[in-house]
Amino acid sequence: MTSRVKVDMTVCGKQHLIEVEMTPEMEFEVRAETDCVNVREFIDRLGKLSLSDISDKKSSKLWEVFKDVRMSANCLVPAAVMDAAWMEAGMLSKNRAQSCGRKCIIYPPD
Repeated sequence: MTSRVKVDMTVCGKQHLIEVEMTPEMEFEVRAETDCVNVREFIDRLGKLSLSDISDKKSSKLWEVFKDVRMSANCLVPAAVMDAAWMEAGMLSKNRAQSCGRKCIIYPPD
């Protein structure tokens, strides 16, 4: 089964659909529908992720690739990949996530 997360980056006007699917070998294939060249570069360089890539921040390929690509440091795509992978691995309840509907950053007025 595939887990999906939509990213709405209102600050830059981009939207991305992140999909993660667990393989029979317990690896995580990451795909994205996006028109952002920086997100495309990030997703293409990720390749397959391991369980340790989504559970151990210090050795995670996801964060290493993020540091090495042109994506903005405030882009939410890496967090979305992590959420989709956690749902796919059963580490985050898909029902709970879908019932919440969204995670968001709020910019309150001064």
